[in-house]
Amino acid sequence: MIRRGITDWMMLWPIMWLLALGSGGAFGQNVPPSQGAAASQTFRRVTEDAAMLAGGLSVQLNKTFHREGEVVLVTIDIPRAGYLNVLSVGPDDVPTVLFPNRDHPDNRVSAGSLTIPNAQMKFDLQAMPPYGATLVAAFLSREALDFYQNGDGERDGEGAMQAPFARLSVASRNQLRQLAGKSFAVLPRAAPLLGGMAYGGVCAASGACDAASAPAGIASFEDRLTPGILLEPRDGVSLPKGIKPRPIHEKGIRLTKVSEGFMPRLYNDAASYCSVAYGHLVKKAPCDGQEPPEFRRGISESRGESLLVQDLRRAQLAVMGMVTTALSDGQYAALCDFTYNVGVGNLQKSTLLKVVNAGEHERVPFQFRRWIKANGKESAVLKTRREREIQLYFESSPIPKNPPADEDLSVIDIRIGE
Repeated sequence: MIRRGITDWMMLWPIMWLLALGSGGAFGQNVPPSQGAAASQTFRRVTEDAAMLAGGLSVQLNKTFHREGEVVLVTIDIPRAGYLNVLSVGPDDVPTVLFPNRDHPDNRVSAGSLTIPNAQMKFDLQAMPPYGATLVAAFLSREALDFYQNGDGERDGEGAMQAPFARLSVASRNQLRQLAGKSFAVLPRAAPLLGGMAYGGVCAASGACDAASAPAGIASFEDRLTPGILLEPRDGVSLPKGIKPRPIHEKGIRLTKVSEGFMPRLYNDAASYCSVAYGHLVKKAPCDGQEPPEFRRGISESRGESLLVQDLRRAQLAVMGMVTTALSDGQYAALCDFTYNVGVGNLQKSTLLKVVNAGEHERVPFQFRRWIKANGKESAVLKTRREREIQLYFESSPIPKNPPADEDLSVIDIRIGE
């Protein structure tokens, strides 16, 4: 159990929900970061997406994997003064507000490093069974924002929160989604919200204590599309000797991350192709236990990011080689994400590339919005991705609202192209 130095048993249960996760399996295998519209409404998915879209916060656990009974600490590096909220969401989709709480209701913080719990909070967090995964996310707002007082939980006669820890309310979840979306659409200095997250796991007191300790089995997800660029031959895209790929700035990497979703263990995607992490294609066949040991054991988020950066390289080369006009960091990142999704061949033949090269930026949003079908069906996931690419392309600039009279608005399938 989780032990406190003071107060009573009733103080324990909310924190137990934080670290003693449901029986869905380690690392959220039964609550995947699905790309589906319905799944995006879950507390976990909204929290994960919001942390990646807002960005700008470093969140660390004292250990990635905790054995039963070990102390858990969450440390947040805070770059500016503001109002801090820290959430934990398990595979049961129970969102608990870890900070602020009844012991520490004031969530106004200064720049610096904050560890939860600390001496002022007067409690310990200990990892407890059942074993599995948790997502810990932190959000720093410019304006007053208190997910504890506005959460769900026991209240006194005057309406003040009395529960030691609150559950994130639906209203706060929607507010979080909106603030993160606004933050992604503007330059970092103007963002109303910063966010960050860490993945952790709880395992038994003895035996394996890593991703491999998760329950066996390969999940399959019909809504996780293979990145188009990984379905193409790896040759044919290059730069002149001595020219290095232009880096994708941090917000662009976050866009691809939030669009693909992270899976630390092997899974079969919509094409029944064995994949891992942020859509990294292991092989064009179902997982069968013959995959590299690293992937069978499960990988960390940082390793997943390194695979994504590796996979994005061809998109970078394609955009640099095919675009003939100067691009801002946001425009470049948006086109790299688009190319990663639809493939180099589809970019090369697209009207989008033609209008970009012609400098006709007023046509760009409407060309992005054409690429919203996959395998013959319109996809809410692709619609969301295209809108985020448009936001990044026009970062902090007005987005054209009305298409030219003769603009082709016909819908395109990302598996077929124009």
